[in-house]
Amino acid sequence: MTRRAVQAGGALLLAVVVAAGYAIRRSSARSPVGPPADAVALPPTGPLTIVAAGDTVISRPIARSDRDDAFNAIVGVVRGASIAITNLEMNLLGGAAARTARGTVAPRWTFGSAAEAAELRWLGFDVVGQANNHATDYGPEGMAETRAILVDSGLVPAGSGRDLAEASAPVLVGSGARKIAVLAVAISSRPESIATSTRGIISGRPGINPLRYSAIVTVDGQTYETLRRSAPALQGGTQPASDQFTLLGTTIRKGAQTSVNLVPDPQDIAAILVQIDRARETAEAVVLSVHSHEPSNDSGEPAEFFRTFARQAIDAGAALVVGHGPHRLRGVEIYKGGGILYSVGNFLYRAEEGQPPATDPYDAGIDMYSLATGTPGGTTASRFGVASEEWWEGGVAVATFEAGALRSLQVHPVDLGWDLPAARRGIPRKPIAPSAVKILERLAGLSQRYDTTIRIENGVATVVLE
Repeated sequence: MTRRAVQAGGALLLAVVVAAGYAIRRSSARSPVGPPADAVALPPTGPLTIVAAGDTVISRPIARSDRDDAFNAIVGVVRGASIAITNLEMNLLGGAAARTARGTVAPRWTFGSAAEAAELRWLGFDVVGQANNHATDYGPEGMAETRAILVDSGLVPAGSGRDLAEASAPVLVGSGARKIAVLAVAISSRPESIATSTRGIISGRPGINPLRYSAIVTVDGQTYETLRRSAPALQGGTQPASDQFTLLGTTIRKGAQTSVNLVPDPQDIAAILVQIDRARETAEAVVLSVHSHEPSNDSGEPAEFFRTFARQAIDAGAALVVGHGPHRLRGVEIYKGGGILYSVGNFLYRAEEGQPPATDPYDAGIDMYSLATGTPGGTTASRFGVASEEWWEGGVAVATFEAGALRSLQVHPVDLGWDLPAARRGIPRKPIAPSAVKILERLAGLSQRYDTTIRIENGVATVVLE
């Protein structure tokens, strides 16, 4: 009996046993990978297929009337995989927490419940990433409740935990001898959502698995002097006349024109690569899920350091790197036999009706200069958002592995109904032929800068691996 047949017969409850010493700590000491998610039955032999979908926001159920043939076609792709992964960009709450959230007067980000978790399981997903900038919208308690609801629904959470050791540990999926490892990392994250390490008797802070970065901002001479004179009022002290100073923790340099250079934290990168290397010792394939809006939602290209990091992940043993976050497609790269999808866009976007989302700096499209300097008053309006057609498009990646090697990589286009009434918008469907070609041609164009060749046949993009 296949995994999907078992799932169709009834939901499987995930048995998760967290022993005190299981978690991988960020150190040089050897330790086992986290506990296996043994509710997922992988085939004992033959190829393994991994489906990776992008951002999921689901705060209301999908009506039966919306489960048409185009919707069922996408569900079939998800259910046809050995394992399926998505990024949940929201909290799941119940009881008192949900009542308190609904009573919040200020704008707030949408949230869901156990019913939506069951919907994700019904759709065919197995692993749900929590490492993103919305993981603690309702505090660490909301993140923990989301994690518990996912587990109770038979889903495997990744990228969150009671401390950094748990948040950074790969999850191993598979009931038999074969395992697939999934790690979830957030480049885009709020400082208060980042997990910290437990040290001795001092417990770490619950949160998500981060890849932090700092910004070095170069500005023209006039802007430089304006910022330098403003610095004492913002942070105290004086700033001597020079070609460089620090403003609210950000390095400001004088130059010919304004630019922002994002520099990743080398310790975070080293720690993530160690986890990938350890996971590869046990797992047949390692998948790295990365949430990154940078440099902004307006950009069809990832931040340059994300590209470098993705290649480092492949070198360390990852077979597939899947990006999401900017709510749009970005290109595909093949590097040393591994697949890198810099963003697969939105998969499902069903926010609460009548509930305007809170202005998260990433989703609001704040420019990197303002975000880096902590001066939101200087932001420029994002050209890209929910009114953009590309926001309502995405792709579902289907990667096939044999003996741990990537043998096939396809992308199925997804249409979330930009031109449909609000009540029906946000549901993933197979696009009609002209729309499918348009979406996939855009993906092919975005991938050309990485010397990637994509063939479009029968409404599906096939990435040439040679």
